[in-house]
Amino acid sequence: MSKELENLMVEAANLAQAEKIDAAIAKYKSVLVFEPNHVEAQFQIGELYHRTGKLTDALSAYLLTTDLDPHHKKANVKIEMIKSIMNFFNPDLYNP
Repeated sequence: MSKELENLMVEAANLAQAEKIDAAIAKYKSVLVFEPNHVEAQFQIGELYHRTGKLTDALSAYLLTTDLDPHHKKANVKIEMIKSIMNFFNPDLYNP
């Protein structure tokens, strides 16, 4: 990885740690501009969307991660987790 990409990844991680989620996502996306197949940047975008409750955006990012690396264990687990949340339905909540 080039020094510039490495610096962008560090900056994005620091922004995420500081809870500047939108800025961190933008920084990770700038990594993808330079290197579209950067698996870790794509996965971290999913993590940040997941953290903020944007499940459809997170699912999309995780699916893109598995497109780049089909054996990415964490992304595959997160995909299944989000799918189960999105498929959850409790009829008792709607029909008391």
